Amino acid sequence: MADTDLLLIVLVVVIVLTIITFLELRFFRSFVKKRQTREDLPDRAHNALLTSKAIAESLRTSGVVTAAADDVIREADGAYRRRDYRVTIELADRAKDILKSEKARHDKMGDLSRLGRTGSGGSDEPTTKEVLQKELPPNYVQAKFTISLAEERIVAAREAGRATGPAEGFLATARSSFDSKDYDGALRLAVKSRRLADGEAIAEAPPPAAGGTPPVRAEVEIPRPANRACASCGSELLTGDTFCRKCGVKVERPTACPKCGTALKEDDAFCRTCGTAIS
Repeated sequence: MADTDLLLIVLVVVIVLTIITFLELRFFRSFVKKRQTREDLPDRAHNALLTSKAIAESLRTSGVVTAAADDVIREADGAYRRRDYRVTIELADRAKDILKSEKARHDKMGDLSRLGRTGSGGSDEPTTKEVLQKELPPNYVQAKFTISLAEERIVAAREAGRATGPAEGFLATARSSFDSKDYDGALRLAVKSRRLADGEAIAEAPPPAAGGTPPVRAEVEIPRPANRACASCGSELLTGDTFCRKCGVKVERPTACPKCGTALKEDDAFCRTCGTAIS
């Protein structure tokens, strides 16, 4: 009988230990793994951000337009400073996707893609890229490429049924800036046009299209001193004052010229003797 009881106790202990082991493997390790993942987030976000910046810099030096990816990288940088590490990783991955797309588009551009190719090894002659960099102004190639890219995005947006008016406005101004050899301005405007065509929000109204009439500022007339003083408080009056600005007393029309004393009529605008303006 004692042997049976001992065997039963051993079985109970084994079952309890088995249950504890199962719970430990099932829940405790899962908890530890999640905790380690949360602790690794800052390092993962930092590495993802550095990687996207390095890829963008490498592609930029080879002539690829990285303006769109640079905007996303700046957003990722801001999220990292706010310690929003999951958003940082997502934005860094999005920037990498944009850079891959721009690299593929750059490789299809024919002459533009050949700017990154070097000449034959061991030759002292300048490469095609070096020659063009000396001959072409800064941002010329980037602006031309981005304008072409914005045109494609606008066509795609129009086919998708999206409004393209603001994007076309920026594109027209970008072309005008490019024609006037303002390649920096043309690049900035073309990037905004491309972003609007892609449905992104731009906190800026589109500039007038090329050939449009810019708004004319209304000229503001500055009141001139009337060479008179208020009869009540002595404050200086300005031309056109009907009431004193200090005490509010109604300003009466003078009956004599304040300069030479000649008598005036009610409709005199100037003194008939000295030509002083009467207010």
